[in-house]
Amino acid sequence: MARHLIIGDGTARGTANPVEDGAITIQKMSASGPTDLVVGDSITDAPMIRIVGGGKDGKNVVSPWIYGRDVINYSGVAFSDAAAQTSTILPVTTSAAASKDIELKFIKTIGPRQEFFKFNVTIGASTAVNDAGAAIRDAYNALDNVPDWLNPTASLSTATVTFTGAKRGDVAQSGNTWDYEPVVFKLLVSDNPTTTQTYTVVNHVVDATPGYGDGNAIVAFEESQLGNQAGFYFRGHLPQKPTLMSDKDTNYDMYSIVATKDGSSASQINGVDNLIEINVAAKEGDADSAIFEAKLNGYFAGVFPSVVL
Repeated sequence: MARHLIIGDGTARGTANPVEDGAITIQKMSASGPTDLVVGDSITDAPMIRIVGGGKDGKNVVSPWIYGRDVINYSGVAFSDAAAQTSTILPVTTSAAASKDIELKFIKTIGPRQEFFKFNVTIGASTAVNDAGAAIRDAYNALDNVPDWLNPTASLSTATVTFTGAKRGDVAQSGNTWDYEPVVFKLLVSDNPTTTQTYTVVNHVVDATPGYGDGNAIVAFEESQLGNQAGFYFRGHLPQKPTLMSDKDTNYDMYSIVATKDGSSASQINGVDNLIEINVAAKEGDADSAIFEAKLNGYFAGVFPSVVL
């Protein structure tokens, strides 16, 4: 699949050529060359279109030209926050007369292989449940070897201790930034068999969800496209990284247009990829993004449902 990404930062589209830095527009092919699509233009009016973004330093970022009749998907998804997984442990009875240890084990279940982390907590003699929860939290927060895939800070509510997985953009205890999907993990507790205190563990109190249009994810997406869109392949020999259009602190609404290269409805022809995928990341809730959306909705009216983000 030929994949492309156009990013808008909310800059209003005027009449400049090249397109204003950060603006996005749709162009049609006219007798005089590429001109901006206007609200109300249809596939009949403008058989061929492309998406254009104003890149840094006055350099446009453009998608391939596609025929409107060859589009097999037009859709969009509004920004939604990513969520980190949480798991909890709750002491439910007073401990035995003697001081005992328990072991908490974390298992990362997402990724190419499982990873493990564990720590021990000493629960003092006759410790009440609230104090036992505090002891677990304090022991975890005092660790200096928490892996990057776990948030290094546990929280306490009454006696319930909450542990949180990493999500994209989180800064780990090591100082590294987690740059992957939200972590999925499992929490286990091993009770010392001679203690009477028991513990209730609940995993996935909050499920890990990647969200949609998060700035950190769009930065990662753009970086993955630098070879295809900017020729930035041999990074050891070409260390001058192109300036990114995306911003990790900006939220984006996402639009997708998928067209076939040959006008058929087949994703492959004789085993060869036959799709062009154009992704547009437009600043969430921005007025210029709404104009862009209105143009596309009008263009695909009667062919695809309108997208309203």
